[in-house]
Amino acid sequence: MIFGRKGRKDPAGAGTDADVEVTPNDSGVEADANEAMEADAAPDGLAAEEADESDEVTAEERDAVNPRVDGPFDHEEVDLDADAAELERLQVRRVAFGPLIVTQPHDLLLQVQGDQKTNAVYTLLAHHENSGLEVALFAAPRSGGLAEELREDIIEEATQAGGSAERAEGPFGTEVRRVLPLTGPEGEQLFHVSRIWLVEGPRWLLRGTLMGQAGLVEGEKPPADFFVEFFRNLVVRRDDAPRSPGEIIQLALPEGSVRG
Repeated sequence: MIFGRKGRKDPAGAGTDADVEVTPNDSGVEADANEAMEADAAPDGLAAEEADESDEVTAEERDAVNPRVDGPFDHEEVDLDADAAELERLQVRRVAFGPLIVTQPHDLLLQVQGDQKTNAVYTLLAHHENSGLEVALFAAPRSGGLAEELREDIIEEATQAGGSAERAEGPFGTEVRRVLPLTGPEGEQLFHVSRIWLVEGPRWLLRGTLMGQAGLVEGEKPPADFFVEFFRNLVVRRDDAPRSPGEIIQLALPEGSVRG
């Protein structure tokens, strides 16, 4: 993570120049389907030191079950204007794809997928060496719970397609490891293996589908570690438009992007 935490500033100046390819959407993504709580006062007779200790434990426990403690972030949780010098030093740039703000290393290729006729952008595909990560943004209810619903849908659809899928612990909490059967160019039986991350924020959900060599390893082992860091640095700037839970939130082409 590069940017400062809890700056509460709107990143209106997020970078827009990027070399981005545009391809038709073939990912099957469709538009289907926190507020902070104040701490309770210490009970009568509890020493101040004990109360502070109790609060600290509660915070640690809360972080342990929060898959977003190190990102991805909502734009109100970070200060994107505080790290310009660090971005230059690390040779990375920040690119705004509409509601999705990306920190792009120099060796990462970004490709958007959508409808070339309408310029609608549904997903962002990040390529690095022999792996890729497809990112999609969805509307989610304030009450949460959409991630588990989608996990169940993914597992059911994989089973119906003759493949398999199971829950496993990953860098962003519970992930789904999926294997789908494919037919090769000469009729041979092949398999597509992926890891799917589902992370909920304030009225939004990010889905990351890790493919290629990175989809075959566990946890944050290389080469998955590169994409874990990329996914952690994503920032969502959702608008206030009413949407149904599970509805895809379209992205946007950055200015100066290259059309493929």
